Amino acid sequence: MYWEMRAITLFGLLAAPAAAKTLKYAVPSKLLAANCTMPADYTVSNFTVYTDAVDSTKNNTSFYFADASTGINTFCSHNSTSKPSTVGSNRWPCDDPNIAFIYQTTGAAGLTMIEVACPGNVPQFEASGLIVPDLACTNSTSGSTCVGRKSPIAGDFDSLQPAPHSPPPSR
Repeated sequence: MYWEMRAITLFGLLAAPAAAKTLKYAVPSKLLAANCTMPADYTVSNFTVYTDAVDSTKNNTSFYFADASTGINTFCSHNSTSKPSTVGSNRWPCDDPNIAFIYQTTGAAGLTMIEVACPGNVPQFEASGLIVPDLACTNSTSGSTCVGRKSPIAGDFDSLQPAPHSPPPSR
């Protein structure tokens, strides 16, 4: 029985690293204790940006996001009717409320993906990572359509930070 238990323990230790993904950020002990799957990497598919030549209300950014380790698959888009996920920010929510993104063409240009780590945990943390899609653009008199040359685009979450708090509503 003793040798059988040691063999099972040894087998368990050998099998564990193969199933776990290496994280590119440190995890606070409070989250480690939550025993949840941490976001490690993701893919973005069908990345498309449309910029209208005359009417900016027609501009649109859209794509599909997937994180195989946490099981999240969702559609993301930003257009003139989109509301930021955090008041006063340029963070846009996806259809899954645990996912948001920032797309910018200046400064730290690229697509920053943000995923809630261990949803429901207090305090709340978010993992984030930046990809820079290589775009192929087609221009016309009405506007410009750019699509990712590669799909899917693989990305890594390389930061884990406390989630920002929205300011209290004004009175």
